[in-house]
Amino acid sequence: MKISLFITAIFITTYSIAQNKKSIEALKISKPLSIDGILDEDVYSISIPAKDFVQLQPNNGKPALQNSEVYIFYDQTAIYVGAMLYDEHPDSIFNYLSSRDNIGLSDYFGIYFDPYNQGQLAYGFFINPAGVQTDIKAIKTDHDYEDESWDAVWHSETKVTDKGWVIEMKIPYSNLRFPDRNIHTWGLNMFRNIRRYNSNNSWSFINKQISGFIHQQGELTGIKNIKPPLRLSFTPYAATYIEASGDKTNPEVIYRGGLDVKYGFNESFTLDMMLIPDFGQIQSDDKQLNLSPYELYYDERRQFFTEGTELFNRGDIFYSRRIGAKPKFADKAEDSLNENEIIVYNPSSTRLANATKISGRTTNGWGFGFLNAMSLAAESEIKDTITGIKRHLEVQPFTNYNTIVIDKTLENNSYISLINNNMTMANTPFRANVTATEFALRDKKKRYSLNGKGGISNRKNESHLVENGGFANIEIKKDKGNFIYGIEQEFLSKNYNPNDMGYLKRNNRLNTEISTEYAIREPFGIIREIYTGFDAEYNRIVDPGDKINHELGLWTFIRFKNNSVINPNISYSSKTNDYDETRVEGRYYSKSYHISYNFYYQSDFRKKFYYNFFIGGFNHPNTDENSSWIGLGLDTRPNQHLRLEYDINFRFDNNDNGFADLSDDEAVIYFGKRNVETIENELEIDYTFNNKLSLAFRARHYWSAVAYKQFFQLQDDGSLKNNVDYNENNDSNYNIFNIDTTLKWHFAPGSELSLAWKNEIFNEESNPIYGLENNFKNTFESSATNTFSIKILYYIDFQHIKNLSKN
Repeated sequence: MKISLFITAIFITTYSIAQNKKSIEALKISKPLSIDGILDEDVYSISIPAKDFVQLQPNNGKPALQNSEVYIFYDQTAIYVGAMLYDEHPDSIFNYLSSRDNIGLSDYFGIYFDPYNQGQLAYGFFINPAGVQTDIKAIKTDHDYEDESWDAVWHSETKVTDKGWVIEMKIPYSNLRFPDRNIHTWGLNMFRNIRRYNSNNSWSFINKQISGFIHQQGELTGIKNIKPPLRLSFTPYAATYIEASGDKTNPEVIYRGGLDVKYGFNESFTLDMMLIPDFGQIQSDDKQLNLSPYELYYDERRQFFTEGTELFNRGDIFYSRRIGAKPKFADKAEDSLNENEIIVYNPSSTRLANATKISGRTTNGWGFGFLNAMSLAAESEIKDTITGIKRHLEVQPFTNYNTIVIDKTLENNSYISLINNNMTMANTPFRANVTATEFALRDKKKRYSLNGKGGISNRKNESHLVENGGFANIEIKKDKGNFIYGIEQEFLSKNYNPNDMGYLKRNNRLNTEISTEYAIREPFGIIREIYTGFDAEYNRIVDPGDKINHELGLWTFIRFKNNSVINPNISYSSKTNDYDETRVEGRYYSKSYHISYNFYYQSDFRKKFYYNFFIGGFNHPNTDENSSWIGLGLDTRPNQHLRLEYDINFRFDNNDNGFADLSDDEAVIYFGKRNVETIENELEIDYTFNNKLSLAFRARHYWSAVAYKQFFQLQDDGSLKNNVDYNENNDSNYNIFNIDTTLKWHFAPGSELSLAWKNEIFNEESNPIYGLENNFKNTFESSATNTFSIKILYYIDFQHIKNLSKN
């Protein structure tokens, strides 16, 4: 279970209680500690530990249910942490193995250092009883953002004893950014989770009813006369890929190599560079059939674009998946075909040549980020089936991507930012430029906030046509108390388009939203905590100035004392003039009002076996359109090493009216009444041999079948008229099957060896529609692509080499 799930859930805004900061003094040592999980060095007997942890939940502020003692030491190279986490029933400690950066279901201990003591940025080092490490960079935002993709290189050891469990850590200064001064006072907080109680505890009291947790930290004193080290590291990699496809006679062997470099300019800023990057082993995207007018959004999984990029999220204009994505002019290949020609190869992505980012924050609150990436030209291959002659067509030229952001921290956890995205292509007039700002202003008591975003886009296409657009968003919120509320207004002009380096579903909108939430965070009766909220939206299109619809929603989240969860919700949408489904500017489809509902349940996740399920649907009372969905998830941990998870989801859309086709001149828009059946199966098996070696297996099958029953012609008033002349076959049988298997060995700090097997089967047919059994059979008889790879990364710390040379 991700640590961010617990921190995001518990640090919610309400009221503030004045308190004195806790403080502990670090003890200087002349000899490095032996990191063996045994607190037997003499310095432990003369050091005063941090103790008296208090609960975050369930009973916020009350003493922790088990005692903890934490000792902190330092020398000229590192911070050392030793902890005795007492437990009256050590045989009840949740002690599961998991892969690195995944604490899993175990108990855990974590420590956050804020070397600038500004409550804006903290470095977290977490560990569980099995010795699994997780490192997190916490950044101050509305509810504090945690960058779990940040990786540090540190040493640790744990032991479970008859008194509880013991931790020792050595955290080299090269993992931290701190000011160059003689006397240091760092922000500090520590966390302990006791899973069997589902109890989260902290050393410095964290009031759940105050937004954020970093600024509620205590202090670490006593550190003197240390100097920021040279932060320079290299991570070269070498990889070999063997790809075998059903349509190829011989497997293709690909050799790749490259280098990652990290360099700290000073105590504030870091350069991170990839030379010839490789992302061939990341998890496959969960692709699906897309009948909507909107592009599907896929999460970023490439570490370079997830680590240390929190500043680039300002203004909602940066979507890193654009970098190295499908070639921008990939459709050119189909459009340029001559008679008797076929497409032999059309690239699904562009190849990155390099990527560089610089990021950091100064002592006076200025943050700066710069990201640049370059992709090589991409070409499709076209073949004449009669002559056999092949030709190549450029579908995206050499492309340069730039993002730059400046951020200033203000008083009362406020901030203001300015960000710019710029994309240019070689030998073409195409360019895209988007500039945006974002701010959050809070009063001294942090009771109210004013939040805003705004920006402009400027694009020139290949025909030299220039488009300019803009957007603005303003929100006023009450952030304190059990009852919070806010009102938000958003404007998106008709030509606003950030999608060359960002992601936006729709523009040309004027939306107003009111939201409320009431929370009871302290246990009562059988309930542990409860949240309920109400939302109302009013949506208009800017041009031609028409109402789209209004929506109402009511939701509730309840966690019971037995740690089961229910989450019911219901929503209503009025009659809707849908200007997107038609795919033609100015035309709309008028949909009747509908009501939707959903119910989610999760059993106690602390058990070796737990499950969740959801059920929901929506219907249009004035028509025969309706949908229903149901899903079940099973999760079991039969022993310390093994975890299995299986999920199955069903969705049935009956008599759904949706876009089917356009006439060549776009004057006639065809809609169809269709049944859509979707089934998704997913199986995950994780086996962790020890805290350095793990095996992960994931298989997913997705099937969506579309059967059209009747066709219509869209009228000017948004209604549908039966059309018996249209006879195209729009039925679809869409299948995708993926296997992602990775054996990963962390053979040295920051270094890893990974073996991976990826299998992909993709099959899409227009006819016929198979039943479930025949569908599976047909899928696995289709051509498959198998990729086997081995990759090694070796972390080289220049400071470590320098110290060795001195010795």
